[in-house]
Parts: sequence; structure tokens; C-alpha cells
Amino acid sequence: MERIRGAALGLEPGNSPLLVEALQNALEALRAKRGVALCLEPGEYHFYPRHAPCRELCISNHDPEPRRPVAFLLEGFHGLCIDGGGSRFVFHTEILPFYIASSRGVRLENFSLDYARPAYSEGEILSVQPQEMVVRIDPAKYPWQVRQGRLVFWGENFCHPLHLWLELDAQTGAPAWGTDDLYFRTERQTQGLDLCAEAMAPDLVRLTLSGPERFFAASRPGNRLVFRHHPRTYPAFYAADCSDLALENIAVRHAAGMAFLAERCTGVALTRFDLAPDPASPRCFTAAADATHFVNCAGELRLEECRFESQLDDGVNVHGFYAPVRGRPAGQSLLLGWGHPGQQGTLPGRPGDEVALMGAEQLRPVWTARLKRLCPQKEGILAEFDAPLPDSLPERPVLENLSLSPRVVIRGCTFRKNRARGVLLTCREALVENCLFETAGAAVYLEGEACYWYESGATRSLCLQNNRFVNCAYIPAWGAAPITACPKVRSSGGWFFHAKLTIRDNEFFCFDQRVLSLRQVGETRFCNNRRTRTRAYPARSGEQYDVADCGAFYQDYQL
Repeated sequence: MERIRGAALGLEPGNSPLLVEALQNALEALRAKRGVALCLEPGEYHFYPRHAPCRELCISNHDPEPRRPVAFLLEGFHGLCIDGGGSRFVFHTEILPFYIASSRGVRLENFSLDYARPAYSEGEILSVQPQEMVVRIDPAKYPWQVRQGRLVFWGENFCHPLHLWLELDAQTGAPAWGTDDLYFRTERQTQGLDLCAEAMAPDLVRLTLSGPERFFAASRPGNRLVFRHHPRTYPAFYAADCSDLALENIAVRHAAGMAFLAERCTGVALTRFDLAPDPASPRCFTAAADATHFVNCAGELRLEECRFESQLDDGVNVHGFYAPVRGRPAGQSLLLGWGHPGQQGTLPGRPGDEVALMGAEQLRPVWTARLKRLCPQKEGILAEFDAPLPDSLPERPVLENLSLSPRVVIRGCTFRKNRARGVLLTCREALVENCLFETAGAAVYLEGEACYWYESGATRSLCLQNNRFVNCAYIPAWGAAPITACPKVRSSGGWFFHAKLTIRDNEFFCFDQRVLSLRQVGETRFCNNRRTRTRAYPARSGEQYDVADCGAFYQDYQL
């Protein structure tokens, strides 16, 4: 592979709004080359949105944004490697750090990524009563003020009111037991508590509720609050329609959305992808949403020796999506829509993909064909197929892409201190081994539903082996047990949504009886697992094996 120094192309460390232009010039000089590595000089690189190229992008599971500035714009590259040489990339909030599209064999390695001003803020609880809380907020790190009784945060290119917070335990840094997401009303958000803010000093704010509203009884002085006020707009890495994409030795300290998101990609490998706070920083949160998210991908997704810590949502989420049928024009076509606003504009597949039609309550295929073409329209997406449609459609019809369902390997990874769950796997098959889970919700979560997120994918085979599950599922809203399967489907007499689940040679450290909560799994094998009782949290009620509406359940002995 030919190696070209960034300095030779005019790209060197620095803190200038024009650095992003030098980056675009360097990338353009390499566009026509194959098998080339751009090797950057070690140092700190700052990227600002003002001079960055913009793209109109519909990013799945993110908030809409008319035009998104992009720093590393990698469209149509083949065999490109970007070696950061241990550099630190710093982004200035309203910018998409990496957009990789329609590329093959792109490799990114050896750098860290952070934001000068994170999209979220944090504070420390000094005192708390049922309807009053005093919080310290560092105004130098997280500029704030009170406007008309509302707590408002700003940065160099944004200003937003508080709409949600998450409380973290002072000792563990993980979501605090006995708490949950706490929503507040704003001009745009009508659901939540009516929070009144009063500035007491440049770094102190008094927060009060009235009427029947209360803070959590489990809230404690010393705990930290992650203030969520910025829209979910910019993942750190966004890849679409790529193949053979690899990221290695990359540390992500923050993202204004997910840390890594791939759509319609075939073959993705993340190796030592480290999402965790900078050891030199006291910041208690990382990504604003999931650590990694894969939508309608194919081939093999491989995650090895990664760490997913302190992000504000799940560690790994792999799924397709059910596209609701909005109309039936003439011929072999259907008008498709999106079940959740976060998927608006996301394409459900590619010409040649195998798709299935099914009813939303059973999610069992009743008709299959292949896509001939997709035509985005104002009302949705017009999909044409290579076979005649059935005479009648099922009740609440949805369309699923059967071709875009990957095989997933997750090996030697760590999941801890994050909001919600560990891995969500609605995909063809998956292997999870030698991993550590310390999650507030379920460590492993299998769903599938066409009523809220519309995330699709019946799992044919999932194997969990040689993992450690430590004090998982202590916040009820995020999972009934350390391993949970709960697809939202109507029982259909002998047909099960998920096919086979194998759980072997794992260690469970549990503060109560709960280990499994399974629904709609055809066959489960639970063998040679070990369980140790802890006193980490108060016990929750529940059975060790809560298994119902499932097929065969095999176990070698009771834990």
C-alpha cells in the first residue's frame, strides 16, 4: 500500500476554521488512487463547521437536520486508509465528523475523537428534597443560564433548553439505582415535569417542582446529572452503502449522536473501538445515544476487543426495519412509509433484495419477492417487485428486507456504565463470547416489533458463551432480566419469532433470582453456566427462568 504523508498534501495539526478545507483538498488528491494510506502527522486537529462541505442526509435514528456539515467526507473511495498516527481530532459541535458513503475497503485507524464543547452538559447534586434540588454546574465547561425559569445551555454554535436528564451514581459512575430518564416540558416537548430553575450563583442552580410532581426518592447528593439539551443530530461515524469497512484503535470520547452508525453496509469490522471518557477528563458521559448501531446491513459484522462505556443508550443494536404499507398503486407496487419518525427518509433496501410482506401483529411472512426498484416520493417510497402481489394484504401490512440481515460476531468486548442495555440483536445469527456486561438494563435483549421503533429481524441462531454478566437489569424500564427476549408478536400456535438461543459456559453475578426472561423463542439450551449471588442492589421480584410462550427449553441443572 502506498503511504502518503498528510503534510505533503498541506494537512498538518492546528486549530483553524480553515483546516477542514485543507482536509478536503488532501482527500480530493487521493480520490482516484486505489490502495493508498493517508498518514497524518501526530498532533491535535480542530474541525469547524463553517467551511465544511454540507450534505442533505436522512440518518436513521437521529433527529432531522436540513444540511449537515461534514469534516471527513469519504464518498466513492476504494482501498483508502486514514492513519491518524495517534492524533487527537477535535470537532466543534455542529459538524458530522466522518461520513463514509458508497465506498469499498476503507480503513480508519489510530486516533481519538472528541468535541471542544460536548452536546450535553453535567452537574453535581449538592442537596435534594422531594421537590427541590440544588446542583453545581461548571460554567466554564458547560455554559448555562436561566431564561424565564428554564435552564438553558449553550455552546459556540448552539443554544438549547434542558429537556431530559439521567442521574449517575457517585461511586460507580453508572445510572443510579431507583432512577430513570427524567423528562421536562419545553416549548417543543409537551410531556414531562414542569421544572422551574433559579440561578443562585454562577455555578449553582436551584431546581424546583410543584403540585404532585417529585424527584426520584433515590436521588442522592454527590450523584451527577447528565443534562440532555441538544438534538440527536451527529453520529461520530456514519457509513452508508459501503463494503469491507474497518475501524481499529480508535477512541471516541463524545458524539452528538451515536458513536458509530452503519446503514446498508456489507462487512464491517470494529477492532479496539474504544468509547469511553478521556482518562484525563472528569466528564462522566460519552456518546449521546448508542455506541454502535447497524441498520439493514449484511455480510459479517465483527466487533472485537471494543469498550462501550458511559454512553446514553445501548452498546450494540443490529436490526432492519419494518416499512408500513401506506398504499397499493396499480401493478406490482406498494407505497411504503416509515413507522418511526427517526427512520424518515431511510431506504428499506436495494434492487435485487428479497423482501417479505407480513401483518404487524404476527410478523410472519405471507409473501416474498425481490425488489426491482425504489422511487422516493413525497408521500413515501414507491417499491416495485418482480412478482405479483397477493390478492389481499394482511392486516396492518409491513414489509421486511430479508437479504439485509447480517451475521454478527462480538468477541472480547466490555459493556458498562451506560444507560439502558448491552446488545440488541435482531439479525440472521450472532455469536457473543468472552464479553463483560455490567449494564443497568438487560445485557442481551432480543425484540422485534412493528408498533414503535419498527425494528425488524427474527434471529435464527444466537450463541452466548464464556461471558460474564455482573449485576445487570437493576433498572426495570430497561429489561426484565440479564437475558431478555420479548418480541411484540401475537402467539401463533407453534411458530416462534426467534428460532434458537444457546447459553453456555457463562458466569452470572446476580443480586436476585432473575437470569432469563424469554418469550417467543423456539429452542433454548442453557448449559454449564454458573451463578454467584451478590448484594449490589435490593432484590427485584422475578423467577430465575421466566420462560413462557416458547418452544423447547433444555438445561443441565438449576443454577
